[in-house]
Amino acid sequence: MAGTVLLEKMGKPGMFINCTTFEDDAKSASADNGMPGLRRVKISSEDFYKLRGDVETVRPLVESVFDDIVDALIEPLTPEETGPSQGEEEAGPAEVTVVAESYPAAAEEFNDIFLNNRWGDGLPLVPPTPERVQWMLSGTKRSPDEVLGKINPKQGIATIEKIAINAVMAGAKPEYLPVVIAAMEALADEDFDDLHILASAGSFNLLTVVSGPIAREIGMEAGIGFMGHGWRANNTIGRAIRLSTLNIGQTWPGKNDMALTGRVSPHTFFTFCEAEDFSPWEPYHASRGFKADESCVTVGSIHGESQLNHFYGGMIGTWTAEGVLDRMVEDLVRTDRRGYLMWGTKGIGKYLGSGGGALNHMIILFPELAAELKKMGFDQKGLQDEIYQRTSVSYDDLNAAERKSLQTAMELGVIPADRKDVFAAALKPGGKVPVLVYPENLHFFVAGGAPGCAFSFNYYRIPPYNRTALMTKLVTGAALTKAGSA
Repeated sequence: MAGTVLLEKMGKPGMFINCTTFEDDAKSASADNGMPGLRRVKISSEDFYKLRGDVETVRPLVESVFDDIVDALIEPLTPEETGPSQGEEEAGPAEVTVVAESYPAAAEEFNDIFLNNRWGDGLPLVPPTPERVQWMLSGTKRSPDEVLGKINPKQGIATIEKIAINAVMAGAKPEYLPVVIAAMEALADEDFDDLHILASAGSFNLLTVVSGPIAREIGMEAGIGFMGHGWRANNTIGRAIRLSTLNIGQTWPGKNDMALTGRVSPHTFFTFCEAEDFSPWEPYHASRGFKADESCVTVGSIHGESQLNHFYGGMIGTWTAEGVLDRMVEDLVRTDRRGYLMWGTKGIGKYLGSGGGALNHMIILFPELAAELKKMGFDQKGLQDEIYQRTSVSYDDLNAAERKSLQTAMELGVIPADRKDVFAAALKPGGKVPVLVYPENLHFFVAGGAPGCAFSFNYYRIPPYNRTALMTKLVTGAALTKAGSA
């Protein structure tokens, strides 16, 4: 839809084709992109399935809409189409009053009202009464009216107070609020691509990792079961982020959140903290330019159902650090080498370490493994460089299609400017071609118990999604904890 609108803005006629399953989404997206009257041609979802057939099966369907497509492109615009209103969504009420014969009945009525209005996530909510919201705001020194930015897809304005309301509904405590705010600051940052993960049919997901002393102060869990249930801080922080994206960004399944299978862990995303007490390294945020004793929140886009790649660990079989490292290298070569065939046609994103046209890897190392890697002489930077070198593929081992795609990527300038010399030197007999655009495409977090498992979350970014897919923000303004109070 954004591409069609761009054509119109360039003075070229554009029209959009969608099946009826995506009718609400197409209508919503055209308004979001500033052209609610954009011409569209609809195909029934039942007929859409025929597009998977051979030419003769597809031909009648194409012929049935061909005239509509031509008319949409050549017919002069009507007066209504030349200056349509933005068609803004009707604002919800500032206050909701629930009256019932008993508290249980009122609680049920409240949850029904909020879910029916798409203000909830399908699980019971805590009523965000004025008193409860003020209680939540006691967790931050920042003004309730402070604006953080906009949240996709409806470009809703994120304020401290709105985030606090959603944190109340999620069941969070006031001391968690600064962490939720930092995560939402990342999502609202103009450089972060929240649209793709919140609206795409690919069922993408969000990883949220807290590092620094505030995680310990508020009781976040980083040991066995750290991504599971039972941890109020982890679970309600994640849920507050989920509800904030839902209510501020105004997204809803099947309307403008088109995740075809929904999302794994849809109510809380994946939210946990680093196990810094058992880590031999500096916390992750220190590798992003922050001070080690500061508290930060990192949010990153990850794939949906197939997001986890295991690299061994646990207590069933034996493992060695070298063996786990070998498994990482094998997996990265297998998954990232497939990107070679895309680089020549779809390009690479412009943000250092954000994934680009290659896979972005958020790798979780359990404390025992990190300690063993430390004994081998690796810190995070050293491990990045080691894996980067070991995953590079000999030019002589590339097939013709891979060589052609990489050469095309070089010719089109889609390889980042600061990496052109590296790839140019590698793309010749005897060269070693990286499968990672940068060593910084690898991100290491220490979390898990003893025993633990090593695994990674991956995310493949290609244009037009050229914003960053990973961002770290400082926790500030905390009123109830020592950490994050600055």
